[in-house]
Amino acid sequence: MAISKSAKKAYAKAYKKTGKKKSHWLFFSKGDSAKEIISKIITQLAVLVLAGCLVILANEARLSISTQMLSQKLQDIYHTVTDSITGGNEFSENPNEILPSAVKLLEINPDTIGWLSIDNTEINLPVVQRRSADGNDYYLKRDFNGASNKAGTLFLDMRDTLTAAERSQNLIIYGHNQKDRTMFGDLAKYKKDLQFYKDHGFLTFSSNYKTDRYVIFAAFVTAVESSQTADGIVFDYHNYIDMDKTRFEDFINNINLRNEYITPVDVDYGDEILTLSTCSNEFEPSRFVIFARKLRDGETIDLTLTEINDNAKEPDWNIIYK
Repeated sequence: MAISKSAKKAYAKAYKKTGKKKSHWLFFSKGDSAKEIISKIITQLAVLVLAGCLVILANEARLSISTQMLSQKLQDIYHTVTDSITGGNEFSENPNEILPSAVKLLEINPDTIGWLSIDNTEINLPVVQRRSADGNDYYLKRDFNGASNKAGTLFLDMRDTLTAAERSQNLIIYGHNQKDRTMFGDLAKYKKDLQFYKDHGFLTFSSNYKTDRYVIFAAFVTAVESSQTADGIVFDYHNYIDMDKTRFEDFINNINLRNEYITPVDVDYGDEILTLSTCSNEFEPSRFVIFARKLRDGETIDLTLTEINDNAKEPDWNIIYK
């Protein structure tokens, strides 16, 4: 709408009288008062913070999409091979022969050690292992292709042995607890969710040489630092790898003491264990850990008999939040 001549004259008259133009809401103008300068500084800082947040969110979204796309690509490669085999289960008459799906993944990344999947979850991913000085740090912020990505990759503890001829008694797999449910983001659903456990109590882990089924028998949140406990003792579950009988019994007793569930799964010395470890959000630092036992030949287990363990040893909340 056109400004009338009378309005223009009034504005010109006011300008002559005040000697200043109308000030911009964000940028400094000649003649700004101290109050206006302070207001604009605060506004500019708010704009910068908002812009920074938008950049961070955009980068988070980019990394999340990149992670999901890579995971889907790897799943397509892996399952194209396994699904082409009768029943979708790989096997080899020669125990030293690498499985066809592993061959494909090893061509992409020689650190490939296996594949982990839990039905009807987002956990359907390759597992790597780097047996070097930085082995347990290398894949914390690298994807399967070795590119920088804070979602990282699922990786086997560098101290574990997993070959055609030999494997450690307790295989420990680490992964980040991602909010977008990538990596080990779905493990949090096991936290005292009895129905979820009953529906997702079995998992599959394929090494480069064979495929095995496991049943989950325990899950709990645990402290990481001695200052977080009343007695200064932390259950260092990640240091139980190759054990004699006494050490194994101590391992299982510590698990049963903290286990959120009472399950019908028994565990004996000689059983092969798979441990899944991720960060938790109850306190910093903390871990959520899941323990599974390899199924014995011909074994069936009714997980509907599982109950919540109301007497489970929990973290020392009064110490942690003091």
